Amino acid sequence: MMGRDSTDLTLEMLNEEVRMIWDANAPFWASYMGAEGNSFHRLLVAPSAERLLALQAGEEVLELACGGGLFVKQMARLGARVVATDFSSVFLELARERVAEFEDQVQFVQVDATHEEEIVALGEQRFDAAVCNMGIMDMAEIDPLMRGLAQVLKPGGRFVFTIMHPCFNSSHVTMGVETRDESGEIITERFLKKTKYLYMEPEKGTGIVGQPLPQYYFHRPLHKLLGSAFRVGFTMDGIEEPAFGGIEEPKARVHWPDFHEFPPVLAVRLRLRQ
Repeated sequence: MMGRDSTDLTLEMLNEEVRMIWDANAPFWASYMGAEGNSFHRLLVAPSAERLLALQAGEEVLELACGGGLFVKQMARLGARVVATDFSSVFLELARERVAEFEDQVQFVQVDATHEEEIVALGEQRFDAAVCNMGIMDMAEIDPLMRGLAQVLKPGGRFVFTIMHPCFNSSHVTMGVETRDESGEIITERFLKKTKYLYMEPEKGTGIVGQPLPQYYFHRPLHKLLGSAFRVGFTMDGIEEPAFGGIEEPKARVHWPDFHEFPPVLAVRLRLRQ
């Protein structure tokens, strides 16, 4: 019997560390997000995901990395039947409590989306659609995810994902504000400076100030992110780059809601070829 490749072992150890981190952070995140989510979820993530999914009542949907269940509840309200998954058992319990009123429509299953076989075990050609909100950048690898989805979606099924925009909202980005006086008028300009894009190692960061442990971010440039899906039979037929509307105030703040020219979120719809 051949030994396991050292790369596989390294990824597995990294993945287990990621799981440990999210088990520790889950209660804090669920409490912070509350019943409706933060401004990123309410104004950017959820509206884009809902539009791109275009759910019909009665459809069966797979959610990966469901976290505390905010979007699970939203889909159930729309009449969907949902299989909600996460690799964190702590998050799953919190999500189950959040959507208790829809228990007849929602099934919870612990699934590690970096393991193809765990996705496929849910049922081949079972789902009309799948969704993963703000989770792919937390995954150590995504090829198994895409291969698994290509098997559990029905022909023509769609997969919608939202992520931190890899061009504007990832590691090695500096946010800046400049103000100047032009003939008595105070002009405020906001800008981003990015020093790396194509090649970045996994890095730890803080998603919400005060969370127990820093989390890993796995940056992927667009050609790697989408190429993983294209190789297994997906095409892209929908995309949104939601941004905050911006507040026109002459204040030198460094805060995403004021950077309305730059979308911090990327939302994509992939469709499995029939």
